[in-house]
Amino acid sequence: MKEKHYLMKSGNEDAITPARFFEKPDILRAMASPLGFRILQMLATPRCPMDIARKLGEHEQKVYYHINKFRKHGLVEEVKSEKRKGTLAKFYQTRENAFAFKLGEAKWQTLSSLVHERKRSLEPFVSNGKADFIIIVGSPDPHGPWNERALDSPTAIDLALFIGSFISEKVTPVYKLDVETREKDLKNNLILVGGPIVNMVTKRVNKILPVNFEPNKRDIISRISKNVYRDDQFGAINLIENPWNRSKKILVFAGKRFPGTRAAILAFMNDHQRLLKGNRFDRTKISRVVRGYDMDGDGVIDSAEIME
Repeated sequence: MKEKHYLMKSGNEDAITPARFFEKPDILRAMASPLGFRILQMLATPRCPMDIARKLGEHEQKVYYHINKFRKHGLVEEVKSEKRKGTLAKFYQTRENAFAFKLGEAKWQTLSSLVHERKRSLEPFVSNGKADFIIIVGSPDPHGPWNERALDSPTAIDLALFIGSFISEKVTPVYKLDVETREKDLKNNLILVGGPIVNMVTKRVNKILPVNFEPNKRDIISRISKNVYRDDQFGAINLIENPWNRSKKILVFAGKRFPGTRAAILAFMNDHQRLLKGNRFDRTKISRVVRGYDMDGDGVIDSAEIME
């Protein structure tokens, strides 16, 4: 199985979507049953077998039978679990939302439009080559309850240069300090750089972040895995719905201290598509923990590892 991109034509427009490409027909057997295919369609969003069985009016064991076949062929994966009346309900979801088969001597065509697929990976912050966000960094002056100075501006510049590579239209100023941010600004797509100690906007959303910060010790706490990360080299990346405007998003890069924030941004720059796929303990939560390393010993974080 290989990942390819499938081109769909609609009038004069081309649309591209990631698809799982199969070279052998074995997978068709798993999809051949009308019931199985219906279950597979429902698994485009996370569902547990019990809920599917009730929805379709089928026995739960039948649903499990088809899901096990899908798992064997790598079509679905377990994405989360929750306790229900003393038992553990497991939720499954398809790995991809499209599948493709290559027939005979059909050839793949290289398309320049694949570049646009890369750009769409940063939606809604970049849409159709246009920036649609405000970057908010902490003030370099002492401020907030802890009277701290933010040191994150240099790494925020790296992030801005990276995001700029996805933008093709003219850009107006899209950055603000936390102390000059107003309520109307909060209703946009936001990119927050710095933890709740140095960025007061991050402080306001800290409680709703799946991976957040213990206020006094600054420890990073994952509400997904229940792990606690205490070293300064740890950083967190969270993508959440904007609580001030539900149609917008907030992307947060924050560390326990500056090295952790740098690690979070470095990891995102190196592999943002992987990071945006979700936490390995719950794929429905786009909240990740990374750890930075100084590989060449010059005192600067230059590499990052995804922890969860």
